[in-house]
Amino acid sequence: MEVEIPWGIMTGSSDWRFTLLGSPQLIAPDGRFIRCEGKTLALLAYLAVEGATSRARLVSLLWPETEESAARNNLVHLLRRLRKACGASLVPGHETLALGPEVRTDIADVQDHSGAYEAGDALPDGAFLDGVDYDDLPDLADWLLAAREQFSMRRLQSYHRRIDRLQAAGRVSDAIAVAERLLVLDPLSEETWRTLMRLHSHAGDRPAALRAYRRCKDLLRRELDAEPSAPTARLAREIDLGVVNADASDGRLPIAVLRPPRLVGRDVAWAEMEDAWAAGKQIFVFGDPGAGKTRLAQDFLRSKGTWLYLPSRPGDRDVPFMAAARNARARLAAAPDAALSPWVRRELSRLLPELRDDDDLAPLGADSERYMFFLAHLEMVRATASTYQATLNDDIQYYDSATMDLGAFMFSHVLAEGSGPSARFISVCRRGELTSHQEVLIERLVMAGLAVRVDLTPLEPEDVVSLLRDLPLPESLGTRLPIRDLAARLHEYGGGNPQFVLEAIRHVIETGDVETLLEPKRLTRGHAALVERRLARLSSAALQVARAAAVLRADFTLEQISEVLGVTVFDTANAWEELDAAQVVAGESFSHDLVAEAILTSTPAHVRKLLHRAAARVLARYDAAPARVARQWLDGGDAGQSAPWWLRAARAAEETLRFREATEFYAAAAEAFDKSADMEAADRARREQARVTAAMTSVG
Repeated sequence: MEVEIPWGIMTGSSDWRFTLLGSPQLIAPDGRFIRCEGKTLALLAYLAVEGATSRARLVSLLWPETEESAARNNLVHLLRRLRKACGASLVPGHETLALGPEVRTDIADVQDHSGAYEAGDALPDGAFLDGVDYDDLPDLADWLLAAREQFSMRRLQSYHRRIDRLQAAGRVSDAIAVAERLLVLDPLSEETWRTLMRLHSHAGDRPAALRAYRRCKDLLRRELDAEPSAPTARLAREIDLGVVNADASDGRLPIAVLRPPRLVGRDVAWAEMEDAWAAGKQIFVFGDPGAGKTRLAQDFLRSKGTWLYLPSRPGDRDVPFMAAARNARARLAAAPDAALSPWVRRELSRLLPELRDDDDLAPLGADSERYMFFLAHLEMVRATASTYQATLNDDIQYYDSATMDLGAFMFSHVLAEGSGPSARFISVCRRGELTSHQEVLIERLVMAGLAVRVDLTPLEPEDVVSLLRDLPLPESLGTRLPIRDLAARLHEYGGGNPQFVLEAIRHVIETGDVETLLEPKRLTRGHAALVERRLARLSSAALQVARAAAVLRADFTLEQISEVLGVTVFDTANAWEELDAAQVVAGESFSHDLVAEAILTSTPAHVRKLLHRAAARVLARYDAAPARVARQWLDGGDAGQSAPWWLRAARAAEETLRFREATEFYAAAAEAFDKSADMEAADRARREQARVTAAMTSVG
């Protein structure tokens, strides 16, 4: 069980060292290697990544086909053997197990890398549990595959962050060394090749930059039988011609352009929010797209303590409780130790199947049952609220009516009680984009003294001047247009919209195109024109991926995008990398909803319809909400295909007593059947609509 290792690599501390990147090893404080393989290795690795885990979850992973009592007994014996081999208990706990605090892992170096490494040091290499497989344990094998992808991505991100820090510190040669090491790990990343080319150019070594391009080109031809993407080839041409901006990063903007260091022109709104906060009221922030609503709410909540971000997504409005389900999962994830009563879990499982026991729940059948369903959400909010002081509900104009009704129920109850951190809510919304039903609900809260409405006004010309002074304006711009003249121009054509100002400056920094700001007529289309110019600089592959993501609207994955386009996930990931570098996306969503909207509107109609139909097929395979599939078929121009999905959506709405939505879905089904000339089916849908309407009237 034990192998002695040379004295020179003794750890000299009381910590155990568990390496998971590369060949896994467990090293005792005295330097001994402890054999760790099979299910013992799986147990330790899972706890290292996922943290404290119940025995029930562990035995289901490790012995999926074994009766639970026998599987639990197997786990007891495994832990006993591990304790005997180590001479210490590395996995303490009773019903919930976790790695002991004395066990240090190398994955923390990747998860929490903060710049402690010097340029010559290497981050941990090797794939996660390299050479290990669990093909006989399907769930564990799936988890292992996901973990490998996760840590591979985190390692690459750590290297990119270090390159940025070294370059910012003027240590270009060190940054080049890190970029070369990154290419060893990820040789097909064109983003890294472009970074290396720019670094050499920044160092004044044009031949080295062009050699890097040729290396990239040869590698892509050899490995993929492909040519470098348009951004890579364009950068090589610019370097060859000597026109590349050596100080520019690889499509990465100064942070001040992405997020200005301070708010301007929002003192009045901030004061209104302070008064509402002191009074314990719900706060609704309204403003035009790009007015800075979310930034204002985020900065305000940062001044108050911890808070939970709950965004809505385009497409939520079609699906009853779509946003409520996402919000509930976010709350529970933020408070994993929250104790929920069995009845609360049972009611929540109507929206969250992962909480469901073996018993199937009957559809809601009476108002009293609906009340208990709402009350369960309220209890869940109370149970999770101790971990944060407030919640930020962003873009509620996308909320479905069911979520709005649930929110109004919770706001009225929690805010009326006026106690505890759960009473803090800020909701952000685009002005003029709520449904009449949503407007009525908010107005009732305001009239009852439970909420206030804060309306953001456009920036004044002096505010635009202040904003521009906070931005890293190119020298070429300052020499041709005084800052006050520039502010006046941007204020006139952007209407005092801060996002328009940032998009205009972004355009100049990225392209050097000062003429756009010198000729006012170029600004008359506002955000859309500027975003479309940014999209025009993308490669064809990246643009198609962006279009597919915009069509999918909400909660998409790279796998779904790949299936919509009929390409590999590898191709999609490369394109997503380019989109991220261009700040079109951030993480797993669009950098701003205005960007997503510009992509959709600029997509040719016939292409957009093809993508919608492909999205409908993909979402159906992923068991997406019926209304979401129906909408995709309808937007794709195939009413006949949408009709049966509208019927499914109507029946699902009835099961949760969402009669208003059910009537709307039956009406949509009837209209779709009409368009496809199926008059008999259309009549049946209208009879169902009439039945539900009558039921609503009798209840009312």
